[in-house]
Amino acid sequence: GGGGGAKTSSVFTLAGAQDLAQTLRLTFGDRFLGFLLITFFGLKGLSSTLINTAMLPMFKELGAAGDEYQLASMVAQIPWAMKGFVGVLSDCVPIGAYHKRGYLVSSSFLALTGFIGLLASPVLGIGVWPVAVLVCLVNVQYATFDLLAEGKYTELMQRRGGGSEAVTFVWLCINVGSLAGAFATLGLVDSHGWQPLLKLGVPFVLLALVSACRGDLPEERARGGGGVQWDKLMSEPRLFGLAAFMAVGALSVAVSAAMLGSRGQLAVLFFVSASLSVLAFRALPATLAKSNLYMFLVSIAYVDLSGPLSYYYTANAHCVPDGPGFSYSYYLAVTNIVGALGGCLGSLLFQGMQSWTFRQAFWLTTCVQIGASVFDLVIVRRWNIRLGVSDEATFLFGDAACQQIAQMLVIMPSALLNSLLCPRGAEATVYAILAGFQNFGLAAASVLGVFLTRELGIRSAPALPGGECDFSQLSTAIVIAHVLLPLAVLPLTFWLIPDVRMNDENAFALVSPAPSFRSPGSAASGDDVMTPRSWCPGSPTMSGADLAEAPYMVLADGPPVVMTGLLQADDDLGRRGGGGEVGGGGGGAPL
Repeated sequence: GGGGGAKTSSVFTLAGAQDLAQTLRLTFGDRFLGFLLITFFGLKGLSSTLINTAMLPMFKELGAAGDEYQLASMVAQIPWAMKGFVGVLSDCVPIGAYHKRGYLVSSSFLALTGFIGLLASPVLGIGVWPVAVLVCLVNVQYATFDLLAEGKYTELMQRRGGGSEAVTFVWLCINVGSLAGAFATLGLVDSHGWQPLLKLGVPFVLLALVSACRGDLPEERARGGGGVQWDKLMSEPRLFGLAAFMAVGALSVAVSAAMLGSRGQLAVLFFVSASLSVLAFRALPATLAKSNLYMFLVSIAYVDLSGPLSYYYTANAHCVPDGPGFSYSYYLAVTNIVGALGGCLGSLLFQGMQSWTFRQAFWLTTCVQIGASVFDLVIVRRWNIRLGVSDEATFLFGDAACQQIAQMLVIMPSALLNSLLCPRGAEATVYAILAGFQNFGLAAASVLGVFLTRELGIRSAPALPGGECDFSQLSTAIVIAHVLLPLAVLPLTFWLIPDVRMNDENAFALVSPAPSFRSPGSAASGDDVMTPRSWCPGSPTMSGADLAEAPYMVLADGPPVVMTGLLQADDDLGRRGGGGEVGGGGGGAPL
């Protein structure tokens, strides 16, 4: 691990970029790299930015208040919290002759249906919740492509290496795509409205459909030519139960958002969250379950105030006298451009944090998030005006930039930690459960944010005549949601996060994680190697054949730190002349 710093710095040079590209091509191949580019640049980056940007003016035009807009946005994003169940289905219930291709194609048609409905919504005169459902259909494609692409490159990384390089490539694609979407928004949203933004997203949906039909995501034909693989499905009933309950729970939270009051929403949320946490400790290894719980709590603790804050920043003078009064082009485009640049910076800074411990990485991100939120407080309290600093400058160089840097710095160590703990053979399933937890945490944070703003009496009316506004307690909400609650979770790192450096090869096992869902065992690496499955107090190590047959739950009684040899391959790749930090026998998945 001593050479990590030198190799990290080479990322910023032309030679380093060429080495990075060579490593990725050797690991994934050109066609799958193209699929990753479509997925993470075209869908999750550009197209997702366009539709997420369009939602604020879209829902304001429909007359939604700030809290209703926030809940509708949460409903629209709910497919991201259901990724675990989609992972189970794609592993065990192929559509047609392939496990993944049918889900990719089906989700693409759902997205096309959603886009057509959204573009026709002004003519059809549909309301807030039907529009939220149409956006949800679009997100089904984004989440499905994101999940299955992650699962496949997790599998390939475990076989061929390319860990942190792949994470960096993926998030650079996402941020560059977001940057392109922000520039498109800048030129269109104020002059032409939200509809052209959606039209720009349609070609990427079609391109993704063509790529899926071509089979650019590499996979073998399903066993027996298709059909439900009951033996595989029932080999890990706890994982299946956890994924299924997460899907049902996410749908329950979404339905409660549309049909129940704040207290009913809160009751459903607490029941689902508590049940998921208990089930996770029964279905996942102890180290993985603890890390997952921390990242779940972090997602919840940074309570979502996007509804009232968005309405505050874009409110007219009638609603907020002497307020910021940002235009859509500034609030949604200029700040997104700065935010995307900040996200790219955060993803590159992560390369320089490889010698940090996971705990230190999470400490830093919490502090950066809190620091960024202070700028919201400064603007709401109008302290910047007293100091002679404009709202635009305060927001642009504070919240807009720092929040995206913080998001990248929290996502990437989370992604790396998840990848190091993700078992071979069910990459799509296990990683999707982990990512689904964090996405469900974001949905929970949205529900909590609506409850908090309603309890404090914050009213953010739509941009319609007669609407009422009261942001007098918004600063109190910021302090509670973005300062106190994140700080309260921070000490849990001492109990839930492994105290190991991200590039500490001595902390990682020399073989891949244990298989699950009766997948093929990993290549034999010698009976003298300590592995997650072989570890048992006072017992000898197990052979490669034994490892292939051992139940996944044995991991729950494993050593305190159970990780792969993802970073062990550093020197191996250097000897092969591939460049970069990793590239041998480890594996992983990003968020």
